[in-house]
Amino acid sequence: MKENYFITLFLGLSVAFMMTLIISHTLSTEQHSEITIENGDSLWGLANRFATDEPKEAWIKKVMVMNNLQSSHIQAGAMLVIPEVKDNFHINHGTEIASDSN
Repeated sequence: MKENYFITLFLGLSVAFMMTLIISHTLSTEQHSEITIENGDSLWGLANRFATDEPKEAWIKKVMVMNNLQSSHIQAGAMLVIPEVKDNFHINHGTEIASDSN
């Protein structure tokens, strides 16, 4: 009976440890989105639109790796996986001048 207790305890702790590893890995992986490439799209143009917090060249390299692309040529109609676009809220600290015009 005592042997079964230790085996059960060992298996339970092992499962708990594995679940912790899986959950922490899931939370740390970068999220991504899928987009459909349209006529006239290029990786550089997509980088201008979607690369917010990193250099465009780095974003393009990341997209090429995520999609196993050998070159930067993309075709209209194909699906492309891109890094998740994060909403950035910018506070406008500009100065506004009050006027009497109605």
